[in-house]
Amino acid sequence: MRYIVLIWTVWTVCFTGVTCLSTPAALAESANVRGTRVQMEVPEGFKPAANFSGYGNEALSASVMVTEMPIPFEAATAGFNQAGLESKGMKLISKEAVTSGPYNGFIVEVKQNAYGVDFDKWINVFGDQSMTVIVTATYPVSQSEVLSKKLKDVVLSARFDATAKVNDPMEDLPFTVSGTTSLKIAGRVQNTLLLTPSGKMTAPADAVDKSVFVVGQALSDMEIGDKNSFARARLEKTENLTDIKVLEEKDTTVSGMPAREILASAKGKKGEPLFILQTIAFGRGSYFIMQGLTDMTRKTRMEYEFRSVINSLKLKAAAS
Repeated sequence: MRYIVLIWTVWTVCFTGVTCLSTPAALAESANVRGTRVQMEVPEGFKPAANFSGYGNEALSASVMVTEMPIPFEAATAGFNQAGLESKGMKLISKEAVTSGPYNGFIVEVKQNAYGVDFDKWINVFGDQSMTVIVTATYPVSQSEVLSKKLKDVVLSARFDATAKVNDPMEDLPFTVSGTTSLKIAGRVQNTLLLTPSGKMTAPADAVDKSVFVVGQALSDMEIGDKNSFARARLEKTENLTDIKVLEEKDTTVSGMPAREILASAKGKKGEPLFILQTIAFGRGSYFIMQGLTDMTRKTRMEYEFRSVINSLKLKAAAS
């Protein structure tokens, strides 16, 4: 469950925050979506996005984003109802059962206001007991007449290839990190890496150490004014944690970028005491988030392990 908490937090931020530029388009040939095992028809004129798995264009604020998560379909879709979507600032318009290849799922239409603009979204969700794929098309309400049907067809064209080779998860990320003896690179969701003691994206049933660490880059460019307040607010967005209390915080640097570090305590879903180390580094027109979560009884050892991963982060040369 703890792995799901941080993966779900990553997806929630990605899902509610992505807006890119695109143009009205017809469908072109299918293509593999980078960083995933999903193939999808690409709207003509759309280009692979630089900062998320999906496509965008330069004329309208629209995007198609593909997220592959190692979360059982039933668990991942529990919040896809009116109340759950409203808690994320979205209004449910419709929901319809669909299949994507051999996988059962559904497609929803929602409306959301972001950055002062009203957007429509088509979201195709499918999966099984081991994974869930979420394909989200976002476009301005003002362009619904032109884009709605075309982008609905795009998200419904998505197919998951369970036999596809899983590439190096850091291959096309803008950074690298190194694992430790207690935290091994387990996999990737969008631009975020997950590290766990077992090196698996889901914790073994008999796992004693359920520590987890995520590191990733925000999916959209943004200007951040009060960085200290932003870091605290980002910590508060961690899913399924309650009674979050800041223990210490300070300014630091990560790979040459100014950063804000917060040590905090919290309670998990079952009331268990937890320790969190969160560092947010500000750079490349956006930010990089690094967050470790462990049982409070493991604080001393895992704080060292979390810092080791953070200190290993290196930025790749910026794309020209």
